[in-house]
Amino acid sequence: MVNNMADVKTTINVDEETWNEFKRNVASRYGSIRNLSSAVEEAILCFNTPELLSKFAELNRLDIGTFPSIREIEERRPKLDTSTGKAVREMRDEREAGILGHQ
Repeated sequence: MVNNMADVKTTINVDEETWNEFKRNVASRYGSIRNLSSAVEEAILCFNTPELLSKFAELNRLDIGTFPSIREIEERRPKLDTSTGKAVREMRDEREAGILGHQ
């Protein structure tokens, strides 16, 4: 994990059973608990949505420097050959016929 900022030493209080389970998970994932600080930092980052999305985009080589406009979204939206309203009406009619016993 690349860290451009200085590390901060902190103290937290965690239920002992929860902490021991976390350490076991870290050991099984990283091979040892020496990376405990990295694992805690990774867990904290999971609550930082913008950072999480940025990391996802970086790992998938996606450019998220700019957001698409509404026009771009509409242009990229898949075009369907069927009417959603018509499909919903057909499903409702089938359901109504089934409930009322009509075919």
